[in-house]
Amino acid sequence: MPGLRPPSLTASPRRSPFRAVSGWIRTAAACAIVSRMRHRGLNVHAFKATGVSLRRDILAMEDAGARRSLIFTDFGVMTTTAASGPALTRTMLTEMTQGKPDVVVFELGDGLLGAYGVEAILSAPDIAKALTAVILSANDPVAAWGGVKLLRERFHIEPCAVTGPATDNAVGVNIIKDQMGVSAFNAITAGAALGDHIIERLGLATQAPLAVAE
Repeated sequence: MPGLRPPSLTASPRRSPFRAVSGWIRTAAACAIVSRMRHRGLNVHAFKATGVSLRRDILAMEDAGARRSLIFTDFGVMTTTAASGPALTRTMLTEMTQGKPDVVVFELGDGLLGAYGVEAILSAPDIAKALTAVILSANDPVAAWGGVKLLRERFHIEPCAVTGPATDNAVGVNIIKDQMGVSAFNAITAGAALGDHIIERLGLATQAPLAVAE
């Protein structure tokens, strides 16, 4: 993508009146969040900071309503690492605040203990301060428990919600709510509720839902 600056190794994300939402969310969940925010009249920018370099992921976010999108491969990086992840995230956060979006949603592919730099990103104090909501995707209740524990104890981050296969049934949702004290929503069957929960937690004023002609 022409005109993009290479990632800075030291620059902090630019301060501006936006809300950043990040998470280990499957692209389908990210799209559900973007779609609900757009439906409620918010201008959303989205990017993918780590994980597998599939452009179809951010194209799906655009289809869901993101006004702008980026992926780390736009900066010539094929695979993110602990060394490159924080700098790329800073650069994309700064880039995505251009145009004054109401909210920036970004996906951190890979796991909290993976090799693509997620741990280094969350350990950077300036990036952590830029995040106003973190959503965790977990495959089962045990993974949800471990992910919530890591976020709280290692990164001092209180997750906004849990989604993913762990929420595929009411049993999983109730375990997460009752034993971890975190709201849980299935992004496929309750995408609107997930989006509404995040909007409410962020304190975002929204317009009336957009009418969709069929």
